[in-house]
Amino acid sequence: MEFKFFKNIKKEDVGKKFEMIGRIEVVKQTSGPTLMILNDGTQNFTFKAFVKPGVRAYPEVDIGDSVKIEAIINERNDGIEGEIKYLRKLTPEDKIEFEKKINSLNEEKVELTNTTFSIKSDYFESQKDRFIKIAKIIRRAIIEGRPILLRHNADCDGYSSAITIERAIISFMDKVSGGDRSTQIQNYKRAPSKAPFYEYEDSVKDISNWLRDKNRLGAKEPLIIITDNGSTEEDILSMRQMLIYGAQIVVVDHHFPGTITEGKVEVDKYILAHINPYLTGYDSNICAGMLGYELARFIDEENPNSVFIPAMAAVLDHTEGPERDQYLERAKREGFTEEYLGVLGEIVDMQSHYFRFMESREFFDDLFGANMEMQKKVLEILGAEVACRYKAVANHYAEKKDFGKFYLISFDGERGTFRGEYPAIGKATNHIHKLYEAKMNKPIVTLTHGTTFMTIRVSDEILPFSVPEFVQIVFKELANANANGGGHEHAGSVRFIEYAREDIMQLFEKYLIEVHNKL
Repeated sequence: MEFKFFKNIKKEDVGKKFEMIGRIEVVKQTSGPTLMILNDGTQNFTFKAFVKPGVRAYPEVDIGDSVKIEAIINERNDGIEGEIKYLRKLTPEDKIEFEKKINSLNEEKVELTNTTFSIKSDYFESQKDRFIKIAKIIRRAIIEGRPILLRHNADCDGYSSAITIERAIISFMDKVSGGDRSTQIQNYKRAPSKAPFYEYEDSVKDISNWLRDKNRLGAKEPLIIITDNGSTEEDILSMRQMLIYGAQIVVVDHHFPGTITEGKVEVDKYILAHINPYLTGYDSNICAGMLGYELARFIDEENPNSVFIPAMAAVLDHTEGPERDQYLERAKREGFTEEYLGVLGEIVDMQSHYFRFMESREFFDDLFGANMEMQKKVLEILGAEVACRYKAVANHYAEKKDFGKFYLISFDGERGTFRGEYPAIGKATNHIHKLYEAKMNKPIVTLTHGTTFMTIRVSDEILPFSVPEFVQIVFKELANANANGGGHEHAGSVRFIEYAREDIMQLFEKYLIEVHNKL
């Protein structure tokens, strides 16, 4: 009988029977056959074995066993799979020899084919080792058949980072699995998060979904990628819970991560690797969309990402610096003006608001350029709608207080916006801040408040102000407020219990006086 490596099996082999050797990476019991994903070092391949509906075939073998099989190649949907007719474990001697071979081949596939950035950047070069490490972790997880969950902030920057990483993951998955679409369906998920950190509620959902897949499909412990979130102490509780269940975690973020000691912060105790510009002396002007775009090139340089994505993220996140300029210039050469990217980014924010926690992979794939005709049609329909909604934000209800060197602009978010509608509090705050910055003769602090929250935006000139610093003051002085929050130095939010509202507002005004005295 002819022997075949998995990478050499083609559609022309349908109906033929081959002898093969592989290591079992995944076992999934369906209501019909037993599915096994095997790895022979050349690629992964899916096989099925059938005894009775819902009955486990070959119960004597499990994940990690190396086996010799005879299987017939069949068509399945748009691809191919094997139907096992004979299976036995390798002898201990044969297993040792095979394991050496397969581990060597897998290590070769983990190695990156690209380790260069698309633009010139001192920041990116300062963290190249971190990009390489995370890219290898992701490639190894794909080769091992480990499920991957990509968690990201539900705004334009978070989606930009997540979509670019997602495309690279799927591209590499296709290579490892020989184009088996079921692999990406079963082993990859993306989940938006509304909170500016890895919220405990999200981690509970993630654990529940993984335990279901483990019991139903034999899923391995997951790799969790957190982007545009994940750097702060507010993330730690969720991370610790995921670690109990054997999860691996990596973080790709640009928010201020707290106290930095020798390039490390508190969350680094709980994660495998961490990309964040603050860790090497830079700041949030390197946005998550840029980080995701460059990381995707390391994971699989043949991914279908366009440079307009990091450029759009830079525009919507109001970044400044040489990286932004280079991405915008390259996007312009591809036909994307800054104005177009600004409108498209606002539409991404609007759509993400209504999709909430849904993955909506195909929809956002179109919006991010997979179907340019569809992207332009959406822009035509929603561009004017977004502008209209921003005009409806009642900025004339905002109150102004003169602190001397800057103004405080206060706005009651609960009375001035519709719950559940777009723009939400954060985007409404951005709009009010932008309007007042343009018409005031001094820098401003914009505060949108409610019974249990405050959202803050600060002019660049007010350098002493830091949202993360204020959050830490709240934690220290109002421990009973049950507060959480964070963000960038000049943009962020705080949540608290209603009883603590007046105390929080007084503390905020006290903090503003301290900031004023430092100017």
